[in-house]
Amino acid sequence: MRNLDDLRRRLAAPFNPNTDHPATAGQLLWHALTTAGHAPTVPDLSGGRTIAVDLPDRSSIQVTENITFTITHAPADHWGWSATHVDPDDDAASQAIYEGTRDRSLATDSAACVQAITAWTAAHTAVGAINRHNAHLALPATIPRNTRRSTWQLGYAAPGFRGNRPATPTNHHTATRLDRWVHHELQRRGACLSCTWEGPIRPRHNDAIEDALDHAHPGWRDLPALPQGATRKSGPQLRAHREAIYPPGWLDNGGPYKVFTTTANDRHEAGRAPGGGYLVKVHQPEKPDTRYEQHTLL
Repeated sequence: MRNLDDLRRRLAAPFNPNTDHPATAGQLLWHALTTAGHAPTVPDLSGGRTIAVDLPDRSSIQVTENITFTITHAPADHWGWSATHVDPDDDAASQAIYEGTRDRSLATDSAACVQAITAWTAAHTAVGAINRHNAHLALPATIPRNTRRSTWQLGYAAPGFRGNRPATPTNHHTATRLDRWVHHELQRRGACLSCTWEGPIRPRHNDAIEDALDHAHPGWRDLPALPQGATRKSGPQLRAHREAIYPPGWLDNGGPYKVFTTTANDRHEAGRAPGGGYLVKVHQPEKPDTRYEQHTLL
């Protein structure tokens, strides 16, 4: 332990950043991490070979040299930093955050490593649809693709999704959906574009949307479902019926509109309700042709 304490003091010791030869490669990385607002440490179990950044959820980012697995090597012996997110409760959840290359100088490699750690930490710890999605968009290209996909982002075509442009908050609670890929499995959760509310992780699209609707539009489950596909003749009557049974201003405020569907597990559709809210599909199996049944029995 005393040796590790000595190592920590050496890494944290001030040095002249303008010199081409800092005391060790780890000292330059330590300085870059602290300058970026992190609180690096040397884990007790690392044997002095790793610099770690601890995260609020008990996980951490572990950084070491990707050839010799040291942090005390001379700058001239540096091959590239390797940063990995480690979850103590799930060994399979470890993810590569950054992999340096030999063609970068120690200063350039350390700066790129810290940039990746800072951006990924922001995405990992963000809360709320807007914050999560925009932190996801800010991830640098140096972070591996699978790691980027493991951070929450607005689902494709979900409310608020604008491709690679940052999401903006709404001035009223708006149901939306966040997606991420974990272990090749797509996970979803309901979220809100106006506040930081988030629902539980769900495997199914509709369950996540319904969680979000519970938050944004309480009471929607008690509203009746109506037929789809009104004709020119039945359209006015259906609209009058809808206006009579739906609360005043419900649809104008982006509330969901419930319709019957004969397709099991039909997906709820964003923006398809009158007023721009969700079109919620309520399964109603087709009625059997009783005349045919009676004929066959006879």
